[in-house]
Amino acid sequence: MRMQASAGQLRAALGAFRGIVQRRNTVPVLGTVKFQDGHLVGTDLDAELSVKIASIGPMAGASAIDLFALSSLAANIDEDEELTISDEDGTATIGFNGSCYRLGSLPVEDIPTFGQPIGPRTMTGNLGLVAAMSRIRFAMSTEETRYYLNGVAVLHDSEGKALLVATSGHQLAMMPLDFAPEGSVNAIIPRSIVHYLCQRKMEPEACVFDLERQRARFDFAGQSLATKLIDGKFPDIFRVIPQDAPKLFTADRKALLRRLVRIRSFSEAFFRGAALELAGDVLTLKLKNGDRTATETLPVNGTGGQAEAGFNADYLITILNGLRGEHVTFASPAPFASNPTVITSDGDPLTVLQMPMRV
Repeated sequence: MRMQASAGQLRAALGAFRGIVQRRNTVPVLGTVKFQDGHLVGTDLDAELSVKIASIGPMAGASAIDLFALSSLAANIDEDEELTISDEDGTATIGFNGSCYRLGSLPVEDIPTFGQPIGPRTMTGNLGLVAAMSRIRFAMSTEETRYYLNGVAVLHDSEGKALLVATSGHQLAMMPLDFAPEGSVNAIIPRSIVHYLCQRKMEPEACVFDLERQRARFDFAGQSLATKLIDGKFPDIFRVIPQDAPKLFTADRKALLRRLVRIRSFSEAFFRGAALELAGDVLTLKLKNGDRTATETLPVNGTGGQAEAGFNADYLITILNGLRGEHVTFASPAPFASNPTVITSDGDPLTVLQMPMRV
């Protein structure tokens, strides 16, 4: 194998594999990237990324070279420096400006073949798929037992409208989409891929979903990410979402957030409970943690009634930080203390369902 590129071009291409190729592997070849046909390809067996690398002239041959050794070296070379990377008899050589670095390489045939999805390719450049994922990913589960909650699901509601949904069982978040990519309804995109896509902050130009093979692919300019989908059934969330839940109160979002943060900072690290008591147009927040007690009050636009429930303060803080409107509305069927609460914000399409807790 032989190719020429600048250190900056190599650095940019290798950087895309952070979060896909893992440093610690029981199979050494999984820590490499494959150089072939003008592309770099890497996999962790659950996902495969292909990146087109800008090079000086065509790439000849193929080789599998350690990603992390190449990345460390490229990070310490001036980005305009021209590199020559070659491979012969299992030894890769990186040469530039009179310097020469060598390391062992592996045959490209040792890299496992990743099954690509088969199906129609849907253009999604303006869909806001990754933007929607970034709004709801806080609600994804990390439990191993209910593995089918460890990701984001593409669903249709009862009216056939497309949604992205994430839930841990304690809370649920959903964002509407203009449409669901063809073949994607009931697909569950793994948590690791959701985080990878959100960290890159790039919307895919197109997607392919293949539920028969439990695979999906996200295509970007010069890059393509294929992934396994979670092979499981997402729960019927519409059975637990209160329909036309009556409003309890509307409050200033930032004012409520400040009070919750104060209460949480005052409690011991392991104690997360906070009580919300509504009486008319006054909301009272209470903490009782051993010998520590705290009380906060906030004027709200209530319904004139009384209600009380306990919540995980960390969950509420995350939700209020994630919403974008000036005001936040809590709605729940009676009794407030034992039914899920629907939390929304004015002008924000994000809807969150939060379960109460005993405090």
